[in-house]
Amino acid sequence: MRALNLFLLVLVVASALAVVVLVAEDRRLTQQIAVARDGIERLDGTYAELQLEEGTLTAQGRIERIATEELGMRPPAEDQITVVFR
Repeated sequence: MRALNLFLLVLVVASALAVVVLVAEDRRLTQQIAVARDGIERLDGTYAELQLEEGTLTAQGRIERIATEELGMRPPAEDQITVVFR
């Protein structure tokens, strides 16, 4: 009987230690999830800003102005156009 009690005591202590380890692991993983969520929120904000900037940079009027004013481009004359059929 004494051996059974000692065995049960060892099992209870081992179970208690397992609970402590699992609670610590849970806290660590919860912290990692919080950090990951913060990173996702920052990236979502950055992505929204980049989409807005892309829309501004690719606006047709801006592209046309840069092509004509800064690069000196102009539409081709009719004799410079070649149509290729397959």
